[in-house]
Amino acid sequence: MFMQGFGHPRSNAADIELVDKQNRLIFSTIVNGAFYNRLKKHPFISITGLKGTETMNSVAVTVNGKVEEVNDSYMDQIYQAHPEMVEIDSADSRSSRSTLRPFAITPIDGSVYDLRQKPVFQKHFNF
Repeated sequence: MFMQGFGHPRSNAADIELVDKQNRLIFSTIVNGAFYNRLKKHPFISITGLKGTETMNSVAVTVNGKVEEVNDSYMDQIYQAHPEMVEIDSADSRSSRSTLRPFAITPIDGSVYDLRQKPVFQKHFNF
């Protein structure tokens, strides 16, 4: 989530596509989009992943970190690991290999909220 202008939150969908040798989380976004511009202006990010089909059998993990645009060679790795990227390129006229830029998230801290167990498990952690 990102606070923009007057404190209004903004969120974006991003697919974590790789983990590199430094344990950074790698994703890509289009260079001509609002998400890209926000990341360049504010290099911090908070991401949450949720697993479960119902509230009481779900677990959420949040990671907060610093984000930076990284070397374009990551795009080769992303396309190799995710061949569906070619299909996405053909389905979205704004997105193609040439318009995507890779970013790395260096984790700072995070939390776990697990409703699958009783009592509910909550834990904050640092990297």
